Amino acid sequence: MILDVELAIRFIKNRAGVLLRGTAIAALGGITLATMALVITLALMAGYRQAIAGALQRGNAHLVGFAPMGLEQDEVVEASRSIGSINGVTRVEAVSYVAGLADVAGDPGRPLPVVLKAVARPPSFTSLDRWSPGTPVESAIGAGLASHLGVGVGDHVTVRLPPGRGSWVLPGLTLKVVDIFSLAFSEFDNRWIVVPLDAILRVAPGLGIAGLEIELVDPLAVDSARTALEAAQPGLVFSDWREMNRSLFAALRWQTLSLFVVLTLVVAVASFQVSSALIVLAIDKRRTAGMLQALGATGGRIWRILTLAGIVLGGCGVLIGAGAGVMVAGVLTATRAIRFPEHLAEVYLVDHVSFIVVPSHLVGIIGVCLFLVSLASAWPALQSARRDPAE
Repeated sequence: MILDVELAIRFIKNRAGVLLRGTAIAALGGITLATMALVITLALMAGYRQAIAGALQRGNAHLVGFAPMGLEQDEVVEASRSIGSINGVTRVEAVSYVAGLADVAGDPGRPLPVVLKAVARPPSFTSLDRWSPGTPVESAIGAGLASHLGVGVGDHVTVRLPPGRGSWVLPGLTLKVVDIFSLAFSEFDNRWIVVPLDAILRVAPGLGIAGLEIELVDPLAVDSARTALEAAQPGLVFSDWREMNRSLFAALRWQTLSLFVVLTLVVAVASFQVSSALIVLAIDKRRTAGMLQALGATGGRIWRILTLAGIVLGGCGVLIGAGAGVMVAGVLTATRAIRFPEHLAEVYLVDHVSFIVVPSHLVGIIGVCLFLVSLASAWPALQSARRDPAE
């Protein structure tokens, strides 16, 4: 086998004609570019998925325990104590969400839709340690929303809440902006206002406490933590950050798979250049092949030599393309080349994407590309090996 590989390399290198050199370079370049495109594309999709997952983990709790009928204050204290004693739980907070309309500075007739996240203590993604009592009510606001509203730290924002039952009056809540946060996730940065829970309950006492937010040491250990939480608090309905965004991650998986299939077809097309190079190689080296057969080499051995020549040629392209793809992905990540303006960030959900080369993806790409190159090499090598040396 080692001799066959050496002969295959000699077939490609020694005294190659102009036509053989041209087709070999074209095959090498085509395979290299196709493999590089596949590596960069999957790195982009992996980085996009990680950017979304990271933003969701920073902005949302890792687990949320919803109470179908709401929670009373004494129930919150008891449940928080029970959940906080579970191994791996780092934070438990009562939470409620309410939609509202925020008045734009200088244009109160065109309010913006917002989501008020009411929590007892400021979340970890803000720079606040605690809420200060008094009026106006303190708040932390997303960077994008602050820009749209034309406010900064120290300014005031008026938010209109949904009317109570039997009323047409929108209750207003004046908030003082004490912190502006940025999670690099458009839904949070452009919609969220974080406020003290007790302030919301005073303005809208019928809202109640929706549930408990739970943060873990390891955000990926939600399955084991969920089992323990359900045993400790059977009255709460628990949902984790992956489940709440299941459709989004499913769409990303299908998109990644679709791009992989399409670009694999591009690699398959580029592999036909290897077939062309092998045909030219067989013609260019027909005298050498005839001498080998005259010395006792069988048709099967000639087939192996020619097939290995194609695999060596295409394999070099695959390895060069994979290495170049990893290097380009690193450069694009270091320069933060993929950044979205604000109007596109609302579509893609994040404002920038890194290129992350996943080792398992890289191994899979190299394996699939080598398989396609092997298939493209086998058929022309077989046809050439069947020819009579005297022809």
